[in-house]
Amino acid sequence: MRIHNKTAYDLTPLFNAALEGFDHSGLMVEVKYCPAGSCRYISGTYYREAPDFPQGKLIRLRINRTNKYPLKVAFKTSEYFTRRDKKGREVTYQKLRYEEFHTPERLALAIFLHEFSHYIDHMEGKNGRYKQTKADKFSVERMRALGLVK
Repeated sequence: MRIHNKTAYDLTPLFNAALEGFDHSGLMVEVKYCPAGSCRYISGTYYREAPDFPQGKLIRLRINRTNKYPLKVAFKTSEYFTRRDKKGREVTYQKLRYEEFHTPERLALAIFLHEFSHYIDHMEGKNGRYKQTKADKFSVERMRALGLVK
């Protein structure tokens, strides 16, 4: 894995430790700051195909330099509940799990792991159904295994 980091955060040791035991050869990770005035606290994308990466293997992360920590982020779970709306119809909602991040490095790691889950699915030829929930669960499980979340 090659990491092209244009931020002041030291992410390489954290990313490498998180991927121990996973094949990540040929993976390129680009980390930048969000554009000025962005309302996002962080964004991440896994590219199945990109101009310089026709076989995929590219993850781009952008983190907002104006974030205030601790920062709570919602992750999807596989748990659902129902509730009646104003018209009495039963609506199904997906439960969320909120994690609190105290540093930009841990926040970047969580989103990186989410995108890495998409990379794994792509390399294994999976179709990507339920991919966001699966990626969120993978991220939280890896963070838990590293002792970074409860």
